[in-house]
Amino acid sequence: NQRSEPSHAPMASRYEEEDVLSRWECENCGATEGLLRCSRCHAAWFCSLKCHKAYWPFHKSACKPNNFADAIEHQEPKFAAWMRRHGKLAVLQDDEVDRLERSSKPGGWCGLGRDEVMASMYGMIDPAPAAPTYDALMVATHEQQEAIAKQAGPITAADKAWAEIMVPEGLGLTATGFKWKQNLSHVDVFVRLPASTTPKQVNVQLTPSSLSVVVAGDVLLQGRLAADIKMDDSTWYCDQGILYLQLLKRNRKGHYSNGSTAASTFWFSLLASAVGIDRLPGPYPPKCYYTAVYDADDLTDS
Repeated sequence: NQRSEPSHAPMASRYEEEDVLSRWECENCGATEGLLRCSRCHAAWFCSLKCHKAYWPFHKSACKPNNFADAIEHQEPKFAAWMRRHGKLAVLQDDEVDRLERSSKPGGWCGLGRDEVMASMYGMIDPAPAAPTYDALMVATHEQQEAIAKQAGPITAADKAWAEIMVPEGLGLTATGFKWKQNLSHVDVFVRLPASTTPKQVNVQLTPSSLSVVVAGDVLLQGRLAADIKMDDSTWYCDQGILYLQLLKRNRKGHYSNGSTAASTFWFSLLASAVGIDRLPGPYPPKCYYTAVYDADDLTDS
C-alpha cells in the first residue's frame, strides 16, 4: 500500500482552484440570483428580506464576524470568501506549521517556546500578549478605570457585539449611537438600541433618499441620505441590542448613473446634512475603496 504525500503547495494555490466567488446561494431557498450578503458575518447570502427574516433563527448561532477574513478582505477578497465558506479562522503556511512543531521540542524554535510562537501567529484571532508590567501611575490609572467600569455595570452581550463591529479606515465612521461603512455596492449601518428594546418597538422608515429610525417615540437616526438607495432591495433586522441595516446604493459599481464613475459612488457621509467630523475627508475616495469587496451579483435594475 502506498500513502499519498501531503500537499506542500503554497497557501494561495489551495483555494485558487475553487471558484468561491461564483457559488453563492440563498441560505434559505437556494436561489442564486439577486443576492444580498449578511452585513454581520459576511458569509451568508439571501435573495430577499423575507428569506433573511425567515431563516434568522437558524442562521443566528453561526452569524459571527471573522476578524481574520475581515482584515484581509480589502487586499484578498477571494481568499477571505474562501475562509468564510469553509469556516476557517486562519490558515497557516507550511513553514508556520513547521515552526510550531519545532517550538514544541527541547530548545524551541530559535530559542522561542510554543506559547511565544503561537502568540506571534494567532494575534489576529485570539491575542495572547506577554504579561505586562506597570509602574505606580499605570496601576493607579488602571484602578480608576476599573472603578468607572464597575459603576457602569457589567459588559453586556450588546456591548460585546457593538465592539466587534469594525469600520475600515476611510470607508465609514463611528458616530454617537451608530456606525456605518461602505463598499462599491452597499452601505452598512449599525444603530445601538436602548437597553431592553424589543424589535416591535423599532420603527424603521426607508425611502429612496431618506432614513428614519425611531424607538418608542425617540428618534435615534433621521435625515436625508448622502445619495439615493434601492429601497426595496435594502434590508434591516435587530439582534443583541443592535439594528443592522444594509442599503443598496442606486449609483453603484455595474449600475452607474449617467456620467458617473466608480469615484462618484463613494459616500463621504451617511446623511447629507453631516458636517465636520461626521464627514469623511475629501475630495476623492481613498484608494482602498476601489479594491474593497463588493457584491458582484447584486440586484439588477428593473
